[in-house]
Amino acid sequence: MKLLVISNRLPLTIKKGKNGFEYTRTSGGLVTGLKSINDRIRFKWLGNISGVELNEEEKDIIRKDCWEKFHSIPVFIDPELNSDCYDGFCNAILWPIIHSFKDDVAFTIKNYNAYVEYNRIFCDKVCEALEDGDIVWVHDYHLMMLPEMLKKKSKKDFKVMFFLHTPFPPAEIMETLACRKEIVSGMAHSDLVAFHSFDYAINFHDTCIANHIEVKTKLDAIPIGIDPEMFRKILKEKKTVERIKEIKQMFKGKKILLGVDRTDYIKGMPHRFKGFHRFLEKYPEFVGKVVFLQVGVPSRTNVKEYSSYTNKLNELASEVNSKIGPIEATHIHFLNRSVEFDELCALYAASDVLLVTSLIDGMNLVALEYVSCQDENKGVLLLSESAGASTTLSAALEINSWNTEEIADGIQKAIMMPMEERSERHEINKKAVDVFTSVEWAERNLDGLCDGWRKSLML
Repeated sequence: MKLLVISNRLPLTIKKGKNGFEYTRTSGGLVTGLKSINDRIRFKWLGNISGVELNEEEKDIIRKDCWEKFHSIPVFIDPELNSDCYDGFCNAILWPIIHSFKDDVAFTIKNYNAYVEYNRIFCDKVCEALEDGDIVWVHDYHLMMLPEMLKKKSKKDFKVMFFLHTPFPPAEIMETLACRKEIVSGMAHSDLVAFHSFDYAINFHDTCIANHIEVKTKLDAIPIGIDPEMFRKILKEKKTVERIKEIKQMFKGKKILLGVDRTDYIKGMPHRFKGFHRFLEKYPEFVGKVVFLQVGVPSRTNVKEYSSYTNKLNELASEVNSKIGPIEATHIHFLNRSVEFDELCALYAASDVLLVTSLIDGMNLVALEYVSCQDENKGVLLLSESAGASTTLSAALEINSWNTEEIADGIQKAIMMPMEERSERHEINKKAVDVFTSVEWAERNLDGLCDGWRKSLML
């Protein structure tokens, strides 16, 4: 028995160097979730390698490197097909619909066909590696058709489980997707389909029923976690300790609010900026005493809607800084780039409040990461009720991200919260983060699929 983890991309970026190819591990929810189980559960990772023009000889080198260095199997996709599938279908059609943003979606048969072909190529590659007794763990919306393709093509005796890292919308939202039957049928051929919450599982079941698709698969809610000790370890390093001191000194005498997100419209960052603006207007006694640091990691920069979204954020930040307080005041610091892991941990630890205002979010691991970095400061988590993490972190201050007044009042409550209450809330959230880890998440998925996997896969 072996475990094959299948995702849209391998957790690697590849660059051509003077002495061959250079490999760098990437980050992200799935990578974070699986990184910490690498020392506990034996698995092979299969995914797309994109962004580099390669000849056949170079592909052979990468195949060898990926297998020997990373226990991974690369899938090479034609650049045009990759663009039509990833940008044209996954990001322009599937992503907004599964997040219930259906109004601006325009279905095109070309991009849908690219999605089908993309899944077929993955199917062929997985079948090459499949053996009797194997477990195939398919991840996320890029590969929703893959389980059915595998079941129909391979004659091997194997099991498939599918995990959706995003929300799954209500049936009436899915009805707007022309290819909904094919998508849902693809997932339903898994032996186990798991989501972050039972609401998403119910929505999937309802969509199957509405489209006359028999549900034989087992459905479950298994929210993903993180490895909290990985963050706490970084906080103990001298470099990080010094950086935390620097950040606190830089904003001495001020409460530090923090936001960390991909620049994606589902994250509700404009709503957050407007809520902070309203907070400064409504509670002027805090002007000059509170600073808001927003890390906006660039996302899908080749998509027009995302670049205009970043421009909007810059405008909103400038508006707050220009309209409130003295001319030299900077209330919002908007950093539109990714930061190194140790810098991220330092920002988490130095801040007093984390703002998560997702309009809808499958989970939001940033909220869990923040809790793991707040053992000393007992910072307050202001969390959208529409983020999946709200079911895990029950002691967070919940807000409606569409309600500007609620965000403003939530910020004021978080800043003024007594240390005793901060400590109580933090301990409750910390316990949840420590119990529902990424390892626990992986083991619960495997337990839901079959018995006896530990004997073959545990290291």
